[in-house]
Amino acid sequence: MLKMMEVVGTSPLGFSEAVKNGIEKLLESGEKIHFFQVVEQRGAVREGKLKEFQVIIRVAVEFQG
Repeated sequence: MLKMMEVVGTSPLGFSEAVKNGIEKLLESGEKIHFFQVVEQRGAVREGKLKEFQVIIRVAVEFQG
């Protein structure tokens, strides 16, 4: 059985890197990921400069309960 969770990934380099960072954090925490879907992309601008790329990722992980 799988459960769905949403995570936010961030990166100063780009959207792809933000996805990678979000997924890698879950893997480091021991989650067994089956698939993911990017549901939103956005960015942060501070002091007139692009500072951060952000993604919301919906992730299917193995349910352990």
